[in-house]
Amino acid sequence: MSRPTADVSVIVPTRACRDRASSLMRAIDSVIHQTGARGVPIVVVNGPLGAPEVLTHLRRRTDIRLAVLEEASLPVALRTGRAMVDTPFFSVLDDDDELLPGALRTRLDAFVTEPVPDVVVTGGYLESAGRRRVEIEDFRRVEADPLRALFVQHWLRPCAGCFRTAAVPAAFFESIPPYREWTWLALRCALELRIRFVAEPTFVYRTDTPGSLSKTSAYALAGPAALARMLALDLPADVRTILRTRLAGDLHSASVCELAAGHHAAAWRLHLRSLVQPSGWRYLPYARHLVAAALSGARATGRTAASDGA
Repeated sequence: MSRPTADVSVIVPTRACRDRASSLMRAIDSVIHQTGARGVPIVVVNGPLGAPEVLTHLRRRTDIRLAVLEEASLPVALRTGRAMVDTPFFSVLDDDDELLPGALRTRLDAFVTEPVPDVVVTGGYLESAGRRRVEIEDFRRVEADPLRALFVQHWLRPCAGCFRTAAVPAAFFESIPPYREWTWLALRCALELRIRFVAEPTFVYRTDTPGSLSKTSAYALAGPAALARMLALDLPADVRTILRTRLAGDLHSASVCELAAGHHAAAWRLHLRSLVQPSGWRYLPYARHLVAAALSGARATGRTAASDGA
């Protein structure tokens, strides 16, 4: 089989914020300056909070394709970017990460196998506090059972995959839940697509970027709904049990967030839902915090009523 075409679209979702402008430019440059393949950056500004000077710079560039969305939603940004792909292959790159030189050529070469894979997933570096380490040194366990390996080691970082456009249509991105996008996509890939894994590092994934959405309360609160969406997939029974166990943890985390926000009724509802999931019993002692918060609220209400009656 001959080498695949050297053109790869790379979707770069970004909020185009001022504090991430330099990392965004670094990400774009890492696509443009590939060796052995031509990277075509598709920059999708995700929502209305982009800094004016960053947007102006992006609009002036002739070496990228640009879309600006009104809605702040990564699933919408991914769908928009996928709809703009007009090359035989595409990848995705977060605006705080980067591709290593030759990354796209490495991925394209991995498609030269029989049967032709639908997705190529490569290794890469995790970077924190300026220090890098290889994320997955040995893909043999992942290759043996990608579906179950996903719950031991998340192998599909946003910057790790290269997709064959004909095999991964726009409809593949239609039902992505918010905040667990890449777990959902990895599940779909493992269930429906042919995957080839290549250990060679092709990217740098940064885990300590300020303002990361995965560090927000919104991320925690969105977990149960996202996992419920995953549980609607056609899954083997053991994988469904794994996800329900994770659902217990996500329900607990969401309950903690709601309690911290003073939403006691919502916190109780989430807590009770966590208890009926596999291994949910481990969160039973947390009920004392909910009881304590309810008693504290009742005392405060009593003091207010007494003060009003004085």
